[in-house]
Amino acid sequence: MGRASADDAGMTMDVVVLGAGPAGLAAALLLSTDGHRVTVLERDRAEPSLGERRGGSQFRQPDVVLPRGLAVLNRQLPEAIAAIEVAGGRRWDLLGGITPDRRYESLSAGQPVLESALAHVASRVPNLEIRRGVGVSKLLTVWSGGTTGVPHVRGVVTDEGRTLEAGLVVDAGGGDSPVAAMLGDLQHLSRAAAPPDFGFDLYSRYFRSSDGTIPSPPAWPLDHHDSVSTLALPGDNGTWSLTLVVSRRDWVMRSLYEERLWDRTAALFPGLREWLEYGRPVTGVLTAPGRCTRRRSPVSDGRPSVTGLVSVGDAWGTTNPAFCQGLSMALVQAELLREAVRAHGEPDKMMLAYEEAAHAALGPFYDTSLFWEHNRLAEIYAAIRGRRFYGSPNWTAAKAMETAKLADPDVLTAMGDIGSMLASPEEAMSRPGVVGKALALAAESPAPALTRADFLAALSR
Repeated sequence: MGRASADDAGMTMDVVVLGAGPAGLAAALLLSTDGHRVTVLERDRAEPSLGERRGGSQFRQPDVVLPRGLAVLNRQLPEAIAAIEVAGGRRWDLLGGITPDRRYESLSAGQPVLESALAHVASRVPNLEIRRGVGVSKLLTVWSGGTTGVPHVRGVVTDEGRTLEAGLVVDAGGGDSPVAAMLGDLQHLSRAAAPPDFGFDLYSRYFRSSDGTIPSPPAWPLDHHDSVSTLALPGDNGTWSLTLVVSRRDWVMRSLYEERLWDRTAALFPGLREWLEYGRPVTGVLTAPGRCTRRRSPVSDGRPSVTGLVSVGDAWGTTNPAFCQGLSMALVQAELLREAVRAHGEPDKMMLAYEEAAHAALGPFYDTSLFWEHNRLAEIYAAIRGRRFYGSPNWTAAKAMETAKLADPDVLTAMGDIGSMLASPEEAMSRPGVVGKALALAAESPAPALTRADFLAALSR
């Protein structure tokens, strides 16, 4: 592959995408439709299929394309939606159909289905090639001239020793992408590395009924209880998943990997009982460490620290997996990246335009995930020590919104817009009267029926 550049906006170039997950494939498909010659390098040799493949434990965890991400697919890749549905993906309404305009329509599909569908679409694009079993050992860099005076990535060296030059390298290698280590100190982390016991662990089981039907989706899929959060999601191919989310620091909860203890604990939650009784489990307990909310930023003081390289998906940033925002963020980023490439030929201007647009579109959800993560973990840690957590007024308001969401249509709509990524948390919570009603309703709500003591008793019996 010859070296290419993008000196003028609209000029086609060679692009190397690192990673053939949904984020990398979406970016590759959108860039290739503009005529760019795209090569996707994927470390795993296995072709995507509806079964398991090597990769992180996240590959087996529940996921969903939220309304914001589904809107991107509708605009940019309708053929991908068709392929996902043929492979078993299922559309459902996040709020149980409270609006007639399908505003909250989502698409449930596990990562195997998403990858296989996107790879099928990619295989039909003539200027897009996926090379599996090929990793990257080094980034090719030169010192850029002009006013930027920063390193410029002009390609990669594969672990086979082959050099691929490119006008743009897209890092879609996930939260543990090796690109950050290759860059050394050129990229900056927005937060210091988290301690090993910081974050959440997810314990999931998949279910299926005898006749292939699933229970009616709940009015809200995610609920937070004393020390445990629950997530109930329709899945693909007639399955559904139930997930218990706990603090990694909560050692006693680590026994949830045992099926009998998971079953006993899950049965405590009224919102999960119908799902448990409707079908039979088709997997054991699938465990995964939820990624902490972290962001890599290549921009410092308004200047890029490196050019010729951008990130999408978890390589750009991770959010709490219980919110299921990762796939939709990746799709939004792919669309914004293509727009930045179309508008700017100069590498530094293109990168700055993309990062600015991504921060404007996704920064509020990232910030909210970070805020929620720190407060929720502190709350659980206080419960472990037998104490009460007193958060900030913003945390009190956020908790009130959670408590009152099913008691008031305005609060539910605000929560639905935030959860669907259709409105920023600040925008939704600033609507007249919403927070006030939530606080009043939360104050009148009875004490939680389930406590940490109930969970400990279920685990110890």
